[in-house]
Amino acid sequence: MPHLRRPRWPLALAAIFAVIAGLFTYGWETQSGYYALWPDRAHAAELYVKVPGGKPPAPGSGFYFVDVHVLQANLLEAEYFRHFVTGAQLIPAKAELAPGESEQQREHEDVEMMADSQQVAQAVAERALGLHVKISGDGLFVDSVAPHYPAAKAGVQAGSQLTAIDGTPLQSLGDLRRATAGVHPGDTVRYTFRPGGPRVIRTVAAPGTHQPVIGIGVAEQLRISHLSVPVRFLTKGIGGPSAGLAFTLEIYDALSGRHLLRGHRIAATGTIGLDGSVGAIGGVSQKTLGVIAAGADTFIVPREGGNYRDAVATAHGRIRIIGVRSFAQALRAIRALPPVTNR
Repeated sequence: MPHLRRPRWPLALAAIFAVIAGLFTYGWETQSGYYALWPDRAHAAELYVKVPGGKPPAPGSGFYFVDVHVLQANLLEAEYFRHFVTGAQLIPAKAELAPGESEQQREHEDVEMMADSQQVAQAVAERALGLHVKISGDGLFVDSVAPHYPAAKAGVQAGSQLTAIDGTPLQSLGDLRRATAGVHPGDTVRYTFRPGGPRVIRTVAAPGTHQPVIGIGVAEQLRISHLSVPVRFLTKGIGGPSAGLAFTLEIYDALSGRHLLRGHRIAATGTIGLDGSVGAIGGVSQKTLGVIAAGADTFIVPREGGNYRDAVATAHGRIRIIGVRSFAQALRAIRALPPVTNR
């Protein structure tokens, strides 16, 4: 009687499954070194910003703020976002995290920046309406110094005050943005600190970008001790300072009788300074897609940092893009829009 050999395909199949499972486990547990950014649909500001005594927008109109989804991607997630998610972008983790910073620290800082932007938005909107706002400030302070960067090598210390750049006095983040607007990576800049005095430091490019940096975090030391209207924000789970301009517009319009919108759905992004300056933000391409998905007809973005250029390139004419450098410019641009009569 002939000997029957048992088929070996079950063993081969088991080996293949074991290899696939091992690769999946490795890909899931191994960080890619990238963050994934992808669009989030813009949010109606009136649902998140509660203004006592404020008037709601007319049906079909409103101000919108826009966020992006952010994920520290493992190898599998990176491949998924790279090939299958429309509008997604992978950016190096070193461009999102300061040297030595953890993901948990980044998230905590985002929450703090959101809270700060909300308070500044209130102050700017209420002050523009002539309401009583009490603010005291101590200028700009260095809150972190990244090791191995030019500032650390020059002996800059956390806690020192940044008082001037190339002889231009600084009191606010808006002053800082204006003083560094023409600086490029590799340029030599004279920074003045107290204590410490002047330091001539050569800038370098931020990782993954063309933005000039010296490796310090700078915070505006301001105290807003009185606001006339107790605005409430329902933004739990949303971080970062980029909604500052949108919140300012929402508060201003709600308190002034809703005369700005005139039928429009207007989205806005950009940081807001106490002097009304509007600063650049990240993820503007993803935010543009999120604004289009929400059905807005106008998107107001910062002129700085290439934000306006990138928003126009992403929009492809599907939405009106307006670039501004200040809250006052945003107000003028909105008032110049023709009213919507067919919605």
